[in-house]
Order: sequence, then structure tokens, then C-alpha cells
Amino acid sequence: MKIEFIEIETIKYEDSLKLMDKIIDKAKKSKKNFLIFCTHPSVYTIGSDKVDYENIKVVKSDRGGSITYHDEGCLMVYFIFHIASPPLFYKKVLNVFHNFFKKFSTKIYYDKKRPGFYIENRKIASLGFRYKNGISKHGVSIHINPDLKKFNLIKPCNLEGVIATSFEKENIDLKIKNAKKILKELIYEEFCKTKS
Repeated sequence: MKIEFIEIETIKYEDSLKLMDKIIDKAKKSKKNFLIFCTHPSVYTIGSDKVDYENIKVVKSDRGGSITYHDEGCLMVYFIFHIASPPLFYKKVLNVFHNFFKKFSTKIYYDKKRPGFYIENRKIASLGFRYKNGISKHGVSIHINPDLKKFNLIKPCNLEGVIATSFEKENIDLKIKNAKKILKELIYEEFCKTKS
């Protein structure tokens, strides 16, 4: 499986949706897989769920999941991959991020009932995908050092008793540049070197 990595520093969320659609068309023609690393200016987004927050502008997305927050402190990892089996693909994504997080803390775990990665009740990464015509869209948001005051104006993913946290808040030293380098290696290892 060949993967082309695309790195964008900051892109408006709405523009990233258009970009993903263009790359999906490119993936269909080239048969290649694309992985996008980027960040977004401050924005609240929502997937298939319905929630109502007064005084908060929400951008609608075609991903699964509920409300969340992004800014330049959240590393977005978008997968535009050809997939034969969404469950197998999702398992591989989880393997990548299990291996990523265990490099920094044994306290970070995945909760399948409340999809995401947590330290106790503090969410440190969110997942949201869409699958159409054998291609995945959207991906994972890792909270490196976002504005947690803005983040916690909402219930992350509309979950009761959950707050957002970050690597910075948990006193884990990680820069976005280093996170991308580690993830490239882990994604290549999981998707290119292991059997489907």
C-alpha cells in the first residue's frame, strides 16, 4: 500500500472539507492513499449528531460523531484511504494510535463506548470517520496544546462527565512537528508492512 503524506500548517476547516473531496477524486484516479496532517483556526465542528449550544457557531461536517473543537493546537490526521473493510481499517488506525500514545504515557487508553483516547475522564484525542465507495474520509484529532478554555465551553463529543485535556495540560512534552514524524513511521509500519 502506497501512502502520500500531505502536510499543511493551517487551513480553514471548511477549506479542508473541499480539499479532502479533491483528494478523494485524486485517490480514485491514482489508486493511491493519502494522509493529511494539518491544523485549523479556532472552530467548533459537528458530525452526524445534533446538539444545540447558544452563542457558539458550529460548522457542519459529513463525518460521524458529535461536537468538538479544533484550533492550531490540535493536530489533525486525515485518512483518505482505499479500504475493503471499515472495521479492519479502524482496527489498524487504533493500533497506530495505541502505539503512538504509549510512547508518552501508560495512562492514555482507548474507550470504545465513548470512542476516543482518554486519561481518566479527560479526552486527549477524538476520532471521526466517513466511508463511501470504498474510501475513508476524516480521521483523528490529537490535542497537543489547544485552548482548553474554548474547548471546554462544550461537552467534548457531547459526553457527560468528560472534559478535554491536552499533552501540554498533562505535562507531556510534545511538539506537533515531532508528533507528525512519529505518526508517519507508525502509519507506514501498520499499513505498509503488515498484511491486510
